Amino acid sequence: MSGPVAEVPDGVHGGVHDGVPGAVPGGVGAPRAVLHDVRYSRFTGALRPRRSAVGALVASGVRRPLGLRRSAGAKVWPFLLLAVAYMPALAVVAVPLLVPQVGVQPTELIGYPQLLATNSVVVLAFVATAVPAVLTRDRRDRVLSLYFATALSRAEYVLGMALSAVALLLLIVLGPALVLFVGSIATADDPGRWIADSAGDLPRILLASLVVVLPNAALGLAVASLTSRRVVAVGGYLAVVLVGPVLTRLVAVVVEADWPLAFDPAGGPVLLATTVVDGAPAPQGALAWAVWAALVVAGSAVLVGRYGRGDDA
Repeated sequence: MSGPVAEVPDGVHGGVHDGVPGAVPGGVGAPRAVLHDVRYSRFTGALRPRRSAVGALVASGVRRPLGLRRSAGAKVWPFLLLAVAYMPALAVVAVPLLVPQVGVQPTELIGYPQLLATNSVVVLAFVATAVPAVLTRDRRDRVLSLYFATALSRAEYVLGMALSAVALLLLIVLGPALVLFVGSIATADDPGRWIADSAGDLPRILLASLVVVLPNAALGLAVASLTSRRVVAVGGYLAVVLVGPVLTRLVAVVVEADWPLAFDPAGGPVLLATTVVDGAPAPQGALAWAVWAALVVAGSAVLVGRYGRGDDA
């Protein structure tokens, strides 16, 4: 921004004549030196609340792993996983819609527990490739100090990134279940009666989705917070969710009991989610829920502790 302009008299330059070092005062064609009064001004627009900054961070955290506003190549893998996750629900909804003579409900072709179990591998692949991108780029580019120097505190940054990861995973876990639920309404002979009879399924679907999402988001973010390299974060998460089930099954065989299966970081949350939808007790009982809670708390503690150190390392 340019303010008032002051012309500098010839000869009063302190070693600079007419704006050109060493120029002779009054030389032919010499430019006239000027001083610009440049200064900051107060912002006079409307100030948005701090939650707007967190909301913008969440939106950015969701767009980045999905490849939105990036090249077409960056969208291939995440949208391929989304297509695979939604395909079973879309297929069973399309059958009664396209062939009314079939006379079956989508939930009779595939139930919510089966849908969760079918998508469990897709969820692990999505967490491994999408969640690390929420954190690693900011650490790699060392821009955390810029975030914390503005309207975002460290706690708000962690909250925003956690909400981004949860939103991403709900998109791939809760989304297909909602497609199945809404599709069942659309294909029912009496939609109003079907809604009245199945309204209790909706909160169970939401709770079951959170049972799958929260531990995976906590574990993925915890691993990603320990490195600035995405490939290392992906490898670390896959090591946990692939080696963990093998170890728990080996221990179960050795002790000839099923309780070690409660420590499976990959299959445990999915198994608990299916029991939530069915309303049945968990196979390993309170131990399975204790392990689930410990995984969420431990992952959150690592994430908060890492960003509470006050550096970008």
